[in-house]
Amino acid sequence: MNKIKYILISIIFLGSFSACNDILEENPVGLATAESYYATPKGIEDGLKAVYTTLRKFYGQEESFFLTVTGTDVFTNGFGGVTNSPDINNYSVNLLGTNAMITAVWNNFYIGINQANAVISRAPKVQGLSETEKQRIIAEARFIRALYYFHLVQQFGDVHFSLEETIGVQTTANRTPVKTIYDQGIIPDLQFAIANLPAKAAKYGRVTKPASEALLARVQLTLGNWAEAEKLASSVIKSYDFQLLKPFSRLWDITNDVNSEVIWSVQFTADPLTNGDGNQSHLFFIFDYAQNPTIIRDLANGRPYQRFMPTNYLIKLFDPAKDSRWDGTFKTVWIANNKGTINGKTVSPGDTAIKIVPYPVADAVQNAAPYWLIDFNDNWVGGTITNLEFGGGQRRRFPAVKKYLDPLRTSINAVDGRRDFTVLRLAELYLIAGEAAWRQSKNAEAAAYFNVVRTRAAIEGKEAQMQITAADVNLNFILDERARELVGEVDRWYDLKRTGTLLERVKKYNLDAAPNIKEMHLVRPIPQTQLDRVTNPGEFAQNPGY
Repeated sequence: MNKIKYILISIIFLGSFSACNDILEENPVGLATAESYYATPKGIEDGLKAVYTTLRKFYGQEESFFLTVTGTDVFTNGFGGVTNSPDINNYSVNLLGTNAMITAVWNNFYIGINQANAVISRAPKVQGLSETEKQRIIAEARFIRALYYFHLVQQFGDVHFSLEETIGVQTTANRTPVKTIYDQGIIPDLQFAIANLPAKAAKYGRVTKPASEALLARVQLTLGNWAEAEKLASSVIKSYDFQLLKPFSRLWDITNDVNSEVIWSVQFTADPLTNGDGNQSHLFFIFDYAQNPTIIRDLANGRPYQRFMPTNYLIKLFDPAKDSRWDGTFKTVWIANNKGTINGKTVSPGDTAIKIVPYPVADAVQNAAPYWLIDFNDNWVGGTITNLEFGGGQRRRFPAVKKYLDPLRTSINAVDGRRDFTVLRLAELYLIAGEAAWRQSKNAEAAAYFNVVRTRAAIEGKEAQMQITAADVNLNFILDERARELVGEVDRWYDLKRTGTLLERVKKYNLDAAPNIKEMHLVRPIPQTQLDRVTNPGEFAQNPGY
């Protein structure tokens, strides 16, 4: 079967095989090719499924978090981040086109784009499908192609742009301006998807009209087309049956992946034969709780890769007395599952082993507690600080993001999580509409949108205290509110870049990155493997500064 690969991704070497003719002689009467297989209804549907498959190479994977979560105002490197690709967060001189994380993201998106191009170009010729079905298949592929290009232009700026399937070897590439990619690719692709997709998919996980409207709202917000962004976000809010879940913590119940707030998610599965590497999000936001003498690593608490640690700024954003998103987002209490001793006191299974609090505690109280009592004194979490405060133990002590915990994995060391990865959910559409309204000087309308999200977030009985007024809405509030609602959801770097606040906020709130970040870091380096492949290097050069 032909392997249709983008030259931007890889060159496939085909090995030659031989067999002893006196043992076996084959005379194949037909071989499956892309031309023949994709010409059938089943073949083109399988081709479309392959477009979806590439989503799993980004969402729920380490690379996506390094490129969207760290190097921002809300997360810095934890212990595992320091020892695994620290340069992305730190914007160090070693942030180069040879970075494996950056290269993987580039490669996988172009694999997905070329597969989408193949489906889009071949679907009209398939016999045995209605025109409606053909348009639906094309629309799904165009949505995903738009999503891949949206990531690419935000991460890299001007990139290679093609809407045609590449077959065989191509050795040249173009650097198409970002505006052209939006105008000729991303926006028309999403408009086509809106016009040709159903409000509800026949198979859960397929993209839909509201998902397309939601993604285009995000795109228009990024481009500064405020009225269009608000219109699209408002349509998703009002025209369909999506509902905010309450309490906030219900969103992250792994048995509740399919719920009324999810507009669209990338699908994973419990079947190890089809799940591939799985959703690995559960690994990255957890500290090494098993250093505690009364806890042995287990399924419920997860396998702690310790990649990403909250910054002081993120910790101080929450008021746990009225905002349920603190407890709904962060795990702050661990229970002993092994008998041991802490501060001279016997701790048995079922007792509290670790408790994290977002405020200072007197040393005498900490030293007398029958558990690790980890406090927050607003010392820089990445600095040299005591063992029992945020960032202590060489960046090993911090509240764990529990949005991605996966206690249904097959073993305590399994990395192939089964949780779906939510890409678009209703709360974000309220945030988009609120920001877009504020940008149009409609502060009262903006406050109303934000208050819907804040009412859901309120601890019962504290709803009135969570309300804001029109006078409260400004850019800092918007960024603060998005940080509280969307912790770890693969969007913060994009938010800071599109609002022109990346350099300012990183310098202020991420002390690991502050000395190094520069204007050049508004885009990533082009992968060196890409630069090495092209035969027109004068036309396809590295991003400035790298």
